[in-house]
Amino acid sequence: MSELENIARKERTIKKIVKFGGRYIDYKIGLLGAAAMGSIVFGINYHETDEALFSTTAAIKQSCYTFLFGGAVMKGCGYLATRIKNKALALTAAIIIPSTVTISLTYGLHNLKGTPEPVKSTVPTALLSFPGMAILGYTRRKQYSKYNRK
Repeated sequence: MSELENIARKERTIKKIVKFGGRYIDYKIGLLGAAAMGSIVFGINYHETDEALFSTTAAIKQSCYTFLFGGAVMKGCGYLATRIKNKALALTAAIIIPSTVTISLTYGLHNLKGTPEPVKSTVPTALLSFPGMAILGYTRRKQYSKYNRK
């Protein structure tokens, strides 16, 4: 097999993985959240400890977590907002369930070795998750209603 065929096969494999992951992870929101939350967590930990290494560790953990799990939780938020028929119940579930999951997972992640200030590192997630889920849930519900009117 030629080198060009190997490269083409690898590209097809990567595209399949990305497509599969896209069914479960909101990549756009995951990337935006990873950059924002990683920066915030770095700033919090560096301000408290003046330790660049541990602050970077905390920021990397937060960024990776936010991209993978935050992107998946946001996808779940959109799913709840559009699959429950009662609008008020759908939006309530789309806000409370994903927010509770993401805050709990974030706190657990930062309690693993390497984060100097786990509680303070969880506060931005706690503050931003409820409004973020509310905006995303409302937006997804509105889009869903617009395209699925009977």
